[in-house]
Amino acid sequence: MSTHPDQTYIAILGAALAQANINALILAENGNNQLGAPLRDHPGIRNWDGNLTRVGHHDKNAFALEADAILPAHISVDIADHRYARLDDQDTWTRCPADADGAVPITVALAKIRPR
Repeated sequence: MSTHPDQTYIAILGAALAQANINALILAENGNNQLGAPLRDHPGIRNWDGNLTRVGHHDKNAFALEADAILPAHISVDIADHRYARLDDQDTWTRCPADADGAVPITVALAKIRPR
């Protein structure tokens, strides 16, 4: 009899969680319930809750510059930040902590309107 505990169950749970997060990443950019609306002329950038986002954690400074170049002249990016989103019980994308089930990493450009 082995004195080492069987780690198979833990490995299976870890694999299932990893697959669930991969599925959530795929759903965020594809299918009927995407995270925000894709911008037609800017692949990979989405508009979610009025902010420009990109699925995954990307370089914040580079994304802020890219998003700022897309926005109209009277709107500028104040800061870019790494956040997480997931589908809630009503199949609505909502912000969540990093360790939530189905959490999808996103990079968000938070914009502000410049005074004229």
